[in-house]
Amino acid sequence: MKNLPIDIIKVTADVVVVGGGGAASRAALSARQAGANVRMVTKAPLKTGGSTVHGASEAMNMAAAAGLGDKADSPEAHYRDTMSAAEGFIDPKLVRVLAEDAPKRLQDLIALGVPLDRDGDKVKVAKVDMNSHGRAVSVQGKTGTAFVNTLTDELLRLGVVVDQNVALVDLVRDADGAVAGVLGYDPEKRVLIHYEAPAVVLGTGGIHGAFSQQVSTSEMTGDGQAICFRHGAEMVNVEFHQIGPALVYPYVQLFSAQCFRVHPRILNSEGEEFLPKYIPAGLTLDEVYAEKGFRFTVSTIGRYVDIGMSREINAGRGTKHGAINFSFEHIPQEKLTAIMPHTMRWIGQHGLDTRRDKLEVGIAFQCMNGGVRMTGPDAQSTIPGLFVIGELAGGIRGPDRPGGNSLAEGQVFGHRAGTGAAELAARSKGAKAGTLTETTDFLSKVLNGKQDTSFREMAREIQRTMQRYCLVEKNGPELESALGKILQIKSDLDTKLSVTPETLIEGLGVRNMAQVSELVLRGCLNRKETRSGHYRVDYPETDDKNYRRSFVAKRNGDDVSFASLQY
Repeated sequence: MKNLPIDIIKVTADVVVVGGGGAASRAALSARQAGANVRMVTKAPLKTGGSTVHGASEAMNMAAAAGLGDKADSPEAHYRDTMSAAEGFIDPKLVRVLAEDAPKRLQDLIALGVPLDRDGDKVKVAKVDMNSHGRAVSVQGKTGTAFVNTLTDELLRLGVVVDQNVALVDLVRDADGAVAGVLGYDPEKRVLIHYEAPAVVLGTGGIHGAFSQQVSTSEMTGDGQAICFRHGAEMVNVEFHQIGPALVYPYVQLFSAQCFRVHPRILNSEGEEFLPKYIPAGLTLDEVYAEKGFRFTVSTIGRYVDIGMSREINAGRGTKHGAINFSFEHIPQEKLTAIMPHTMRWIGQHGLDTRRDKLEVGIAFQCMNGGVRMTGPDAQSTIPGLFVIGELAGGIRGPDRPGGNSLAEGQVFGHRAGTGAAELAARSKGAKAGTLTETTDFLSKVLNGKQDTSFREMAREIQRTMQRYCLVEKNGPELESALGKILQIKSDLDTKLSVTPETLIEGLGVRNMAQVSELVLRGCLNRKETRSGHYRVDYPETDDKNYRRSFVAKRNGDDVSFASLQY
């Protein structure tokens, strides 16, 4: 630890939970309820970070066959729906756990006072995409926010200690390779914190910061994914992610199916209604709108909206914010309010008027469908003692998934990870840090007192590259070109990264963004077919013979290796 210009303090706990979103808050609460001494570490201020708290749309909901809606529904039906959407890409054992436990976790939320939307005295239940029955519940379009607020209040009441504005720097492992805690950094106090614990739950979220347009928070720079990969964890389905149209200015909100059912006028910067030229003969714009939801997928003809928007933006006919203009001026206000009430409310709250203003809508990154591979029902990873949950985790989400599953996954596996981590800690004989010196030696090298801000331009270049080449239409030569840019940035960061205590987190975040961008690009190159949201224009057909399976990515020295995985 010589030449390290900042102090290190040590904190001990039974369980450390890193993250503050829906899955992480559930894990921290469940670990505490199981009797563990829990420390929760959040990069953003409490209740403000992560996809769960920032997700907002007409259709944000949690799916659970809890008997609140369609009486013919059941956990078995939920299981079948999820398997049908992604069989071959997801672990059936984990899907079974998801379907059977989701009703219990929903009842937990109800008992804690989450104010689910109601029709009179009954909970309002909706049937959403890829679900055979009505099982989705919501809270005024901001369901995740309601979950996080409620869970956070309860975990604080039960005595979970929360360290806010502390970023994950690295995992700490023992001599046998098991997790022995984590290292965090508090930039306000300018101190490194060694959290010593025999069980760690990571719920650090997605890789949103790697894209210039995304629907969550930019502090999610893929820290958990990059760090786990460097430590040898298996990654799965890294090529699959969800994208789609979202309002990007003056505020961010994804546009779900309801926003297309009213038939907006979609115009480029030249005022042209361009979608008809991207729709094949034999189809009408009305038919395309009827099948368009938020997520881009080649499975429906709604894809032509995303394809047309993407091509116009990439051709330079987008707005200055990299978007397309949506106009609702021709649609009666009462119709808009009836079909997309939450969107109309939020638009009004931001000072916009659909009778006057055009809305700037881009193609935005929403979430990863792959991540650090879960190997068991308690969300264990391939690193002993490390539990992975939420958007960080992989194995329960393939190229497609039913609506409402994301929030259900966070609650089910957040609870199981928290409980499992508490049980592991209870039978542990303590944690011995074996890799901490390696991390502090690296920090000593990059914290050399020089203020080098070139990494900020590197961050912008990563975002431009991923936004341009890793969203709607992908092809081999462009993916290779993008990978070359990312590898050069990664190399520069490995050899030249220079930060001060004030810029440490920013610099490490860019390094992590480069690592996860490499993983995603290599995953996209490895999958030489088109499937759901993975659209390879050079391999436009779905190839079930060779590619109806997952691929596991793992560190191989300084390279990445892929191996086929058939669940």
